[in-house]
Amino acid sequence: MISSINRIADWVENILVTALMLIATVTAIVQVAARYVFNNSLYWSEELILYSLITMSFLTMGMGVRYAAHISVDAGLAFVGPKAARAMHVIAALMGVGFAVILIYYGYRLSQNTLRMGQLSPAMRIPVGYVYLIIPISGLLMALRYCLVLSELGAGRDYEPPKSEIKNA
Repeated sequence: MISSINRIADWVENILVTALMLIATVTAIVQVAARYVFNNSLYWSEELILYSLITMSFLTMGMGVRYAAHISVDAGLAFVGPKAARAMHVIAALMGVGFAVILIYYGYRLSQNTLRMGQLSPAMRIPVGYVYLIIPISGLLMALRYCLVLSELGAGRDYEPPKSEIKNA
């Protein structure tokens, strides 16, 4: 069950991050061509690229939990026994869930307040509150990943991040 949830979350995150990277790359190429070939600039391109990269950065927070890529201090684990190490892992995961809940709560409030004020982005003229929705969404994905880590630890298994999925040719 846990592995299927992880696979679905991996698939969703990978598709979204890939799509955002593609959008940013294609927009940058079109902007360069428009500027230097056609002597015309796309006034909205820089904003779209910026929002794509920011959204991509927030989406990858859950992936960082899945692959244990966030900053951690493992030196303390070398000086304690297995039970204390497991307890430290649980505490770290609970702190991660707490941080994710804060992201969800305050990110949602920020998004709703900005939507209520009617703030629009300067170039594309889209409601900025919709851009801010990535904060609580990424918090949800991050909380999901930490809950999956906690379920592994609660079942008595050590959490092992997946090995690299890049296969040698």
